[in-house]
Amino acid sequence: MKRLHLTLLLLLLTAAAQAQTDTLRGHWLCKAEGIHLYIDLAEESISVPRYEFLGKMNGYLRGGMSETWFLVAFKQQGHNSWLMRFSNESGTDTQELMLYLTPTNTLRYKARGPKLLRRAVRGKWVYLPEEMTFEPA
Repeated sequence: MKRLHLTLLLLLLTAAAQAQTDTLRGHWLCKAEGIHLYIDLAEESISVPRYEFLGKMNGYLRGGMSETWFLVAFKQQGHNSWLMRFSNESGTDTQELMLYLTPTNTLRYKARGPKLLRRAVRGKWVYLPEEMTFEPA
């Protein structure tokens, strides 16, 4: 009987954990910067175009930047917030950020530490803003 209770408890905890991360799945766009965010925190289900050899992953950022950035780690920090770490395609830089899901189903992005996401503008590197808003695409 104790085994059954333990098994049921484990199943409930697993379902609760999945329900927390299951809310963050989809494709979002920051219109102001032209950046696309593809994400699935419930499972590694996303193939990155031109990087399929890496296998499925939880997400990536692309567009309006000099490189593709892959989601390499994440941890839920509250009901609708996640601490995330993205790495560029060469693996030389990582960007840590907080991502917040708002009541209007937009995502608020806030970089932590040095800003590393950048693009070339008239032959010079320009860093992206520390804060961005992503809408469902």
